[in-house]
Amino acid sequence: MNKLKMTICTATLAAALVALAAGSFATTPAVFQDGAKIYADKCAKCHKADGTGEAKYQKQGIEDMSNATWQKNHSDAKIAAAINNGVGDFMPAWKGKLKPAEVKAVVAHIRSLKK
Repeated sequence: MNKLKMTICTATLAAALVALAAGSFATTPAVFQDGAKIYADKCAKCHKADGTGEAKYQKQGIEDMSNATWQKNHSDAKIAAAINNGVGDFMPAWKGKLKPAEVKAVVAHIRSLKK
């Protein structure tokens, strides 16, 4: 009986590790909530809660991330790169400050802003 429990635990742990490595956790409701919270804490000051961008930053080139054309023209990888590396003189780089899963969650949240 103990051997069976050990086998089940090992298999469950292995499946969880494979899921984490594959990134399949990114679509869970908790991750979307995390993305919304991170966005609210770190991004909304300049990008606004709805992604349209503060007027004073629009003059400096901030784009409306809720715009369908913007969404179409920016891949998840491109958005993640902007988050990780920053943009120009105004948007800071978050690489090393946000975990890859957190960046992925923010990208998912940005996708949810589409009009």
